[in-house]
Amino acid sequence: MLSRLLELRPFAYHTCGAANFDSITRMHALVSASELLSGTPYERLLATRRTNSQLIALSGGAVEVRDNLPLRIGSLDLQHGCTIEQFLLLLNQRVFLWPGTSSGPIRTGRSHFDHYEGLGKVHVIRTPLFALIKANPHRELEVTFCNSGSARHHDGKPASRGPATFQSACTASGQPAKVKEFCFLGNALLPAGTEWSSTPFGPWQPL
Repeated sequence: MLSRLLELRPFAYHTCGAANFDSITRMHALVSASELLSGTPYERLLATRRTNSQLIALSGGAVEVRDNLPLRIGSLDLQHGCTIEQFLLLLNQRVFLWPGTSSGPIRTGRSHFDHYEGLGKVHVIRTPLFALIKANPHRELEVTFCNSGSARHHDGKPASRGPATFQSACTASGQPAKVKEFCFLGNALLPAGTEWSSTPFGPWQPL
């Protein structure tokens, strides 16, 4: 599947606000909320559904931890043995990017940008998927076939979420064209060639 995915979706996109853009630029990496907040007074935010975004001052600088409002509890069908707290932790342990081409991210990525653009300035980071994988040899690329951080009923059915939501890009059974997210557990170093823009479509400049 991975080789076909590289053909169909050769770029990965990440959207963020100004505080997180500064943090990403400084570290040249995407870092999960779990790695940022574990061991701090804000660790409690990792296993609870956040109803608002928060700007948090950490020793390395300010970061924004976004809300979980798109994750509607009443629309969740949690996989066997998984609690809502455990699923929230699964989300917070990962960094996420939207699949795309040189023309821009897939539709869900564009919708995500449109939503947060209404709340303030948004930065878009674009990186070649092959280079991203090479820059993180000890971290497995995972994929999802849904927007894992969002849940709503579809055709009257709740959204299934749990550990099986996140699959290895090498062994995933779904169709590459239906992949909705790329993710890495913990963090992801950004390779040379990573760019940024104030829109999902450029113009692009080096990060």
